[in-house]
Amino acid sequence: MPKIKVLPVYPEFPVTFWSFKYAVEYVGKKSSMPPTGLATVVAMLPSQKFDVHRIVDLNVESLTDEQIKSSDLIFTSSMIVQEGSHNEVIDRAHFYGKKVVAGGPFPTSYWERNRKADHVVAGEAEITLGPFLEDLLSGNARERYDEKDLLRGGRVSVEVRKNGKPIITGTPVPRWDLVDLEKYFCAAIQYSRGCPFDCDFCDITKLYGREPRTKTPGQMINEFEALRNRGFSGDVFIVDDNFIGNSSNLRKFLPVVIDWQERNNYPFSFFTEASMNLAWDSNKDILEDMVKAGFSQVFLGIESVDEEVLKNMKKQQNVRMNPLEAVRRIQEAGLEVTGGFIVGNDGDRKDVFDNLYKFIQEAGIVIPMPGLLTALNGTDLYKRLEREGRLRGDSMGNNTHHLGFNFEPKLDEEFLISGYVGLLERLFNPKNYYERCRVLQDRLGKSIGGRKIGWSDVSAFGKSVKRQLFARGGLEYSKHLISAAITSPRQFPKAVTQAIKLDHFGKLTRATSDVYNYREHTESLYRRFRLGAKRIVKRRSDEIHRLSEIASSILHKAERRYETLHDDFKSDAFEYLESLRNRVNELADSLRKRYSSA
Repeated sequence: MPKIKVLPVYPEFPVTFWSFKYAVEYVGKKSSMPPTGLATVVAMLPSQKFDVHRIVDLNVESLTDEQIKSSDLIFTSSMIVQEGSHNEVIDRAHFYGKKVVAGGPFPTSYWERNRKADHVVAGEAEITLGPFLEDLLSGNARERYDEKDLLRGGRVSVEVRKNGKPIITGTPVPRWDLVDLEKYFCAAIQYSRGCPFDCDFCDITKLYGREPRTKTPGQMINEFEALRNRGFSGDVFIVDDNFIGNSSNLRKFLPVVIDWQERNNYPFSFFTEASMNLAWDSNKDILEDMVKAGFSQVFLGIESVDEEVLKNMKKQQNVRMNPLEAVRRIQEAGLEVTGGFIVGNDGDRKDVFDNLYKFIQEAGIVIPMPGLLTALNGTDLYKRLEREGRLRGDSMGNNTHHLGFNFEPKLDEEFLISGYVGLLERLFNPKNYYERCRVLQDRLGKSIGGRKIGWSDVSAFGKSVKRQLFARGGLEYSKHLISAAITSPRQFPKAVTQAIKLDHFGKLTRATSDVYNYREHTESLYRRFRLGAKRIVKRRSDEIHRLSEIASSILHKAERRYETLHDDFKSDAFEYLESLRNRVNELADSLRKRYSSA
């Protein structure tokens, strides 16, 4: 029997906060990081039964018709925000009579929105992939494979924990031979899954449980070596839900990393995600060892600086210690802190935006990720809002630089959205951004290792000067670089990187502001139409026919402005355009009827 030819396809991301789309262009890269999950899943396919083609990542290249036609089966892995591209892949595959196997967080959480896929392999592949492959080879593959159903049916062949989640000590090294790592700014590997905390807005514990499971130190060294063998060196993102979730195992793992890095002259600089308790006295040894192991940055879920809000979202780990002191302690140890913040919580007060801005500036968090709260399917927040009748629909997966809620917030929605846009504009204003850079520079402790400077970095600096020196914020840009060169020459490459990242965040913020201002533009156009229509009706007689002419002119202006908006942000503006169309047409029809019946 011939091998089944599998084409792995990774759907495209829209431009988002973490895509760094505009930043990676400076260093000649196509995307920030490779599709590690998909590369891991295809590594689980038995080589004697499956012929796996090179991974097609739509974030770095196009999918050709020939690639689809030369395959038997297409595998995809996607997050919620990739839904649009994911559906396009399915449609193209079906056009050529190919079936699609969908996996990842999006199909797992939103089964009903994935009915176009021929097979959904939900949950963690260690549990669900094996039974699917068994049925596929016997010609009896089902439409959906779910962890709980397979556990109940006794079809799970791997060891699982009491919570039904698989151990990951047998998870294979990703198939990096199927990925061109040269196209990515950094690599990404996973050490653990799950989180011991249970924040009400977060779906991590619903997907992966509250018992953090880790790979062994030996597994991780194999993963490091696999990257090095492919010629990769530089930044590596440890894509854990909470890197310090299993502190016991982590204390055994970090010394192994330190030893490996020292023996290999620190080829990697790590960054990861962790909870705020990293700053606690009880975790001082972990923090110190992370720095020794070559970690340079950590993302923290800070979420709010209001203690009552944190308690309401069940984020008790953030209440025990003053957040400003926690961030400062981690920075002084040698790790840059990036942080997530959420606006739109039930307990938020009118001063929420001023308080967040003040905290972020004082904390020196150069890259803050503020977003409007979104209720994800399966979370405690989602269930509560559903019970309260406040839920409007499902999340589209992007909670930053996005203007809307999928539920009814308690604070005035217009206040929240306008305040959010204002917060973004303040945070990514060049003067304020570079002020945070200076705070961080003064506070950041010494790190170990770091990415080696190469020709691509020199080229990036040249592009940065060309694009940013004489652009908006050019004066602040030059002051930032000159200050870094004089006061801390060793940090000059980091200063250039910070400037380049601001270009990305600045463009996102301007695109978001454009969408927000577009709403006011449509309101202004409607007011103009209403006034013009009233004048015509007063004169009545032969001018009533001009309503259609004026309506067309108004809508044409709105459509022309709409076309100038960023493609990845038009979805927010489309509802404003549609609302204008409906209101203009309704008013015009109403006035015509009134005139004809007079």
